Amino acid sequence: MRYQSLSIVVVIMAIVFIAIDSSSFLQRHISFVGDGIKIFILDVKDSIALSYNKYITQAKTIHLYEEKLKNYEKLELELMHTRNELDALSVFDTQQAFVNDARFFPARAYSYVSMGDSNRVWIDFDVSNYAKDHILGIVQDNKALGIAVIYDGKLMGLLNGERKSSYSVLIGDEKIPAIVHSSAVDSRYITADFIPSWRKVDIGDQVVTSGLDGIFIEGISVGEVVSVNHDFGYISAEIKPYAQRSRLGYLWLIDTTFSMQASAPPQSLLTP
Repeated sequence: MRYQSLSIVVVIMAIVFIAIDSSSFLQRHISFVGDGIKIFILDVKDSIALSYNKYITQAKTIHLYEEKLKNYEKLELELMHTRNELDALSVFDTQQAFVNDARFFPARAYSYVSMGDSNRVWIDFDVSNYAKDHILGIVQDNKALGIAVIYDGKLMGLLNGERKSSYSVLIGDEKIPAIVHSSAVDSRYITADFIPSWRKVDIGDQVVTSGLDGIFIEGISVGEVVSVNHDFGYISAEIKPYAQRSRLGYLWLIDTTFSMQASAPPQSLLTP
């Protein structure tokens, strides 16, 4: 039975081959169908290959663009930094020097002395030729920013609001003398103390350096009186300083031609 079925299949195949071989019509149609199948298979193969190559190319292109984007972002940050540096130098270069016998030196604050304390900064300035008790005035944008002292062979800036930063000022049109230091009332302000009770200090009075302490010259803008207090026979005033600590960088150091007459040297100033 098995051999009979096989014989029938062989006979049928032989008849088909003979028919195809003798019929051009069947040959054409079979060839057409076969070509269509071949073309379909080749199209599928090409489509798969194209999709694969496209995916690989896109992946490489995406990776390339990602790398370029990183480079562009880095370049943009560097450009931003350079622009800020140029702006700072431009402002710094247009600041006006003060007419006096004192000397003025350009310098730059480069870091805070300790994290979380914005009142003390390190200043890039050579102090090798200065006495250890020498004190310099710090000015930025023509405004008093604080004082600078020598500590451990480096220059430390004690800015307005630092409890050891103190210097002499004049208040109002009457040029009332006072000493400014950190405020115990509000960290945004500084306090002017030791004002004689018979002198009249008003809110809005302008405060400038006196130049009598050997740190600053006279007339550098400090700030504006925002409140006045009477206590124990003296007047004290809260002053809003004009110099802003949010932007340090370039600044001026003032070195007067006469020695500081204060009783406490920098080492004492810096003790807790």
